[in-house]
Amino acid sequence: MPKRMLRNVLLMAVVTLLMAIALVFYIRNTQPLPGGENPGSVLLHDGVYTSVQQGYVSEVTVTVTVSSGMVSSVEADASGETPALGGVAAAQLAESLTEAGSTANVDVVAGSTFTSQAVLAGMDDCLAQAAEGGKR
Repeated sequence: MPKRMLRNVLLMAVVTLLMAIALVFYIRNTQPLPGGENPGSVLLHDGVYTSVQQGYVSEVTVTVTVSSGMVSSVEADASGETPALGGVAAAQLAESLTEAGSTANVDVVAGSTFTSQAVLAGMDDCLAQAAEGGKR
């Protein structure tokens, strides 16, 4: 019985070692997932940046404030859009974008696709301006 147990212990040790080696190679060769950009990985210059995008009915103005290299606030003015749809969507998105610091993993609001897309495009434009230091 001791020979059989020793054989099993050695077999398990070899299998564990092979799995560890495979895991190390997997981790080294794995790329980050798309859309998982870290907002902190891009240098953002402090300031207030504004972008105007076309919504469903009117233009949507997005204003992003960057402090200490990070997004500190996002405001979306969709007052020309339908208040119950676009206005509500803009407010929700502004809050989500302030929390996230970028458009990564922030989805459009159902029922207000055009307004949502305008807000997200405005945010991306403002972040591009902040990355360039406002030189446009």
